[in-house]
Amino acid sequence: MASVSTHGNQEKSPHLPPLSKQSLLFCPKSKLHIHRGEIAKIIRECQEESFWKRALPFSLISMLVTQGLVHQGYLAANPRFGSLPKVACTACLPVRTVKPGVD
Repeated sequence: MASVSTHGNQEKSPHLPPLSKQSLLFCPKSKLHIHRGEIAKIIRECQEESFWKRALPFSLISMLVTQGLVHQGYLAANPRFGSLPKVACTACLPVRTVKPGVD
């Protein structure tokens, strides 16, 4: 009888553990090395894109809506400062800063 060897079918790669030591959940693609610099660059790009395409437009629109509500009389204006406190608070609410590595 011929014996079938699975050892010959395994890729010869220095970073993969031997087949006998691999768990059932082993994924060779997860063992690829990604540099921290690349990850930091991607996170910075995502944060910048998030600010310009989501946070800033949402903040401006919510400021305009708040100013409109104060102007129409649905919200009461402050006797001393007018609508400035409500509009300023509304502008600060949608902006959330995320630091890399901190959840």
